[in-house]
Amino acid sequence: MNALDVLKYGDGEVAKATDGLDDWNTPGVTTSWSAKDVLAHLASFERFLEEAMLELLGRGPTPTLDAMRADAAGFNAAQVGSRRNASLDAVRREYDEAHARVMGLAAEIGPDRLRQPGTIAWYGPSYALDDLIVYANYAHKREHCAQIRAFRLRHAPARRAGE
Repeated sequence: MNALDVLKYGDGEVAKATDGLDDWNTPGVTTSWSAKDVLAHLASFERFLEEAMLELLGRGPTPTLDAMRADAAGFNAAQVGSRRNASLDAVRREYDEAHARVMGLAAEIGPDRLRQPGTIAWYGPSYALDDLIVYANYAHKREHCAQIRAFRLRHAPARRAGE
């Protein structure tokens, strides 16, 4: 697996799903989240991955990773809630900047260490960082981008009819 490609394609999914989106604040992308909330959620997961990489490299601090470990069940609501009053531009910038740092860290870590089992024992003793990249980053983005696309389709006819 080429983790850098997987990271790039996941980011491309986010860009395609949100390109030209004009309704960022209406709930309904998920049962209660707007597109901005979903992007805030993805930003928190980008930071989570970044901090998992930093921890592997012996760097810190890792507040997002620590928050996930301390309260996995409440992580999503807390992270999205902490960004609720931020502007869309600020949330987008946070996501983009975290993604850029993730790309740099993945390149620094290198493919051999990214696929080395046991490097993230807290995720599972037989897992490697590239597993986290595939499951908690790429697949996660694909799932939420599909929700954004479905939201856009559900709301597109209403906008056209009202024009």
